[in-house]
Amino acid sequence: MLMTTPLVTRFENVCGDFFFRNRHPIAMHPAIVHIDMAEDSLREFGRWPWPRYNHAAMVRILHQWGAKAIVFDVIFSDPSTSFDDGALAQAIKEAGNVYLPVMLETLNRRKTWVHSMPAFEDATKGIGHVNVFPDKDGTIRRVRVSLSSDGKTYVYLGAKVALDYLGRDLSKEKPEIPSDNDGDIFINWVGRWKESFLHYSYLDVIKSYAETQSGRPPIIPPDKFKDKICVIGLTAIGLTDIKANPMEAAYPAVGVQTNIMNSILTQQFARPIPVDWNRGVLWGIGILVSLFFIFSPRTTSLVFGLALGFLWVLFSFWIFVERGLWICTISPLILIFELFVFSAIFSIAVGKREEERLFTLATRDGLTGLCVIRHFRNLINQAAAEAYKKKLPLSVVLLDLDFFKKINDQYGHVAGDEALKHVAQTLLRMTRTEGEGAESNVVGRYGGEEFILMFRKCQLADAADHYAEKIRREFEQNSFVYEGVKIPMTVSLGVSTLGSGERISDMMILRADEALYRAKNGGRNRVCTEKTMGENSPEDERGLKDRVS
Repeated sequence: MLMTTPLVTRFENVCGDFFFRNRHPIAMHPAIVHIDMAEDSLREFGRWPWPRYNHAAMVRILHQWGAKAIVFDVIFSDPSTSFDDGALAQAIKEAGNVYLPVMLETLNRRKTWVHSMPAFEDATKGIGHVNVFPDKDGTIRRVRVSLSSDGKTYVYLGAKVALDYLGRDLSKEKPEIPSDNDGDIFINWVGRWKESFLHYSYLDVIKSYAETQSGRPPIIPPDKFKDKICVIGLTAIGLTDIKANPMEAAYPAVGVQTNIMNSILTQQFARPIPVDWNRGVLWGIGILVSLFFIFSPRTTSLVFGLALGFLWVLFSFWIFVERGLWICTISPLILIFELFVFSAIFSIAVGKREEERLFTLATRDGLTGLCVIRHFRNLINQAAAEAYKKKLPLSVVLLDLDFFKKINDQYGHVAGDEALKHVAQTLLRMTRTEGEGAESNVVGRYGGEEFILMFRKCQLADAADHYAEKIRREFEQNSFVYEGVKIPMTVSLGVSTLGSGERISDMMILRADEALYRAKNGGRNRVCTEKTMGENSPEDERGLKDRVS
């Protein structure tokens, strides 16, 4: 019972995380390469999603340079232009070594596999699921080796790629991957994101190919990709699925793929020992400590308990480092010191502080202190459901800092960060002090220099005139001061409101994004509201689709 209580499980996980962070580095397979779609690539190619001919070009480049496998951590589920889709499908078919992900999602209370378009999947070498299920503290520690639903079973994508690389035929043999009773494999984290495997910029790969074609020395030599497993994924903050793992609080989800690949390719697995073994450990330590405590003074018992606890932690760490076995560490300690009230109080206090820290890391942007987009979406969807049920208005504003790149280029990235903080503080001040019910307004960072604001019980006109326009004038009339220098700053804003019959916020945010798009195209430093049904031109529809697909 002791091992299965939530508090003990929590501490066991924290202890295991500590072991991961403090052990010596493990071997990284040289074939694994990350190609990151990070901020530098977004600045060059523009807002995500990019035209798919870029991905087609990437596939052709890597294939020409001799990549062993090309793995996308992106699901191309919606059609784009016929030219882009045709180019990508043809490139995948010609390469013959491209892998694509699938994901099991719950839609309308029914689990459904989300696939890339058939034209892409039919030409791939393989597909695999990319579902990850965090522990209750939000940390990723394990993944399901295979996942089944609707009569279909998919192996985890990273495992599928690694087994193909080793020439293992999954249709003829069962993979030798150690998993627990639930079919989960414990992720043997190599290290922090930037320290794990080789990382190359998506943009630098494209530039390197262009340089080789023009006879100039490339940024990245083509032979760096020969016989490699090239994993392509979004890593830009705000555009990707950021997870907390034992190594760090913000870790791109694509890294789970490569860590699983590395475990299989190097045969370095982390294995929690069976539950029965842990029970045996607790029985043995419990009997030993009980006998000693019965016949020893309190002070001697305390010293003995502390010494035994210390030696047990050292042993647990040693067996984890040398054998890859994760044995229960905290449960014996609690068993040893459960008679000491101070230990119990300390454990509760530490657990509470850790929970608050993780909640803050998971819901707040590290730079601005605003809600991260994932947490914001949870809040706005709750507000949308409430607004639909009670027939109350709900509005949203998307804000973009005009010409933010010029601030970075002219004054430096530190000034750019301070500008973003200034914007966040201004938005918090204006939304918290403006009008009745302002305490229910929420401000979030949408990504980069974009921000998103939610106003409960607020009609479209009020959101546009009472909030958005005042915010626009505030930035237009008051320069941002950095190290004594006044930096002019303007913003563009798009406003929309929850439509009749809408239960979730997706379409409302979509309309706000379209309004922001028009505000920027119309000269910036302005507020645009959503168009009514039928107002969008075909060009607006295509431009909006490219921006949000």
